[in-house]
Amino acid sequence: MTTHSADETTPPEPRLAGIRDRWLSAVTAALEHDPSVVGAALVGSLGAGRADDWSDVDLLLVVEDEQLDDYAVPDRLPSGPGRRVFAIDARHNGPVGTRAVSAQYVVDGLPLWVDWYIHPVSRATWPPDSTVIFDRRGINRSLSEYSGDLESATHKTPDEHDALRLALIPIAAKQLARNSADAPRTIEFLGGDPEGTWSDHLAALRQLLTQFDPLTHPESLAAASAYLDLLETPH
Repeated sequence: MTTHSADETTPPEPRLAGIRDRWLSAVTAALEHDPSVVGAALVGSLGAGRADDWSDVDLLLVVEDEQLDDYAVPDRLPSGPGRRVFAIDARHNGPVGTRAVSAQYVVDGLPLWVDWYIHPVSRATWPPDSTVIFDRRGINRSLSEYSGDLESATHKTPDEHDALRLALIPIAAKQLARNSADAPRTIEFLGGDPEGTWSDHLAALRQLLTQFDPLTHPESLAAASAYLDLLETPH
């Protein structure tokens, strides 16, 4: 499997960063006004200060214990200036006793992937590579990343699986923009041909889009196509 060379990576995409920052500003303001949210932090690349224009959002919420399951419902989470077009129960990404939701929002016609991690205050610590947005209780910072048991995965319906495949196409495109070795693997996972050049990989992602019924997921499909258009720069 081949990609283009490291000096041929797609240039920065400030429009994506602007959409992400605007979404985060609105969402964090909504969370701060929610009395059931004890605290919130950015984790992942944004929390660690390693983000680029293509980075998605990872948000850790700490809520009152009795509110844990309430916040594991996508409708309970703020959508900011975007519209949620996809969401799944992703508790398998977090430790036992916590919840998680993976969602895609469309903002200004482009997709934004957000991983929400919801922890009860009784089990909460801030990860070492995180940026705390607000904290009403003085939660301790952990000295290491969590490495214990994860929650069990939940079953996905065929419709959810189909929507997940579509939502992952921009993730593969992000990997391609970064010239990451993960891009061919994600393309293969999605059912595309992982072999070839950078242009072949982009063509494979466009081919994958043709497998989806435009009447079933019109907004997500249009957003994924617009996202691929961002990669159409000379290489």
